[in-house]
Amino acid sequence: MIAYRTNTRTVVEPPRPNTPTRGVGRPRTDADPHRLNPLLRMAIQRPGPGIAVIDMDGEIDLSTAPRITELIRQRLTAAVLHTLIIDLSRVSFVSSVGVELLLRAQHRAQRRGIELHVVPGARCVRRLLEITGVDQGLNCHDSLEAALARAHR
Repeated sequence: MIAYRTNTRTVVEPPRPNTPTRGVGRPRTDADPHRLNPLLRMAIQRPGPGIAVIDMDGEIDLSTAPRITELIRQRLTAAVLHTLIIDLSRVSFVSSVGVELLLRAQHRAQRRGIELHVVPGARCVRRLLEITGVDQGLNCHDSLEAALARAHR
């Protein structure tokens, strides 16, 4: 604890952790749209009519899953959408919540007649999908370009 006196009172600050936490070193500004949780950034691209790409950069865990779920739900209820691509190639961490999230998205997409494509990337996401066997039930692609080529058919 750090304690110091001002003119009228003693101020006590809580101790600072000695070990770094996730997200340390990433710039955090008030202008950042994801200021509440800087561990995940998402963007939506529309590369063609009826096609949406959700690009994610960061970590998928229990704290970020509600935002991802809501964004996917919004895209899947779009009237003109026929293909949704989820690009996870820049995701640096994924928990089992991410697997559940993808399975639910696949189920919703099938109910609405929308093709769902996933770009897991070459790191942790691909490994988790392979270990759990979920990659067999999803339309997984090695790159965003491959997913887009499949979507334009």
